[in-house]
Amino acid sequence: MGLIVEVFRNPLGDCTGGGISGRHSSLTIVNINGPFQPTPERPAVALVDGPFKTKHIVPVLGDDDEGWQMAAPDGFVGPMMGGNYAASSDSRFSRAVGFYGAVAIHDRYETVAQYASYD
Repeated sequence: MGLIVEVFRNPLGDCTGGGISGRHSSLTIVNINGPFQPTPERPAVALVDGPFKTKHIVPVLGDDDEGWQMAAPDGFVGPMMGGNYAASSDSRFSRAVGFYGAVAIHDRYETVAQYASYD
């Protein structure tokens, strides 16, 4: 079970490269206790720790014996920030992230060659 968050998109366009926040307006955070199950319209994501005591949201695959697994495709680098954010007015969300506000969604993946070309 999880908690629904709403996606806030950059008005300049989609920079996720096909990420889930570019295709869905709501997501289900599966590692925050809540009454909702992920659905095809609200796919599963997880809230994870980032650098410098930050939090961000990443896509996950289905639940197995070891819990939810990150959805990184083979041969790709990521996830990384694609320009979109997620938030909820539910107090369980603000308690989980440690503040009241939106959190970056890291749902952009690039091939190793794409990533290396930016150096």
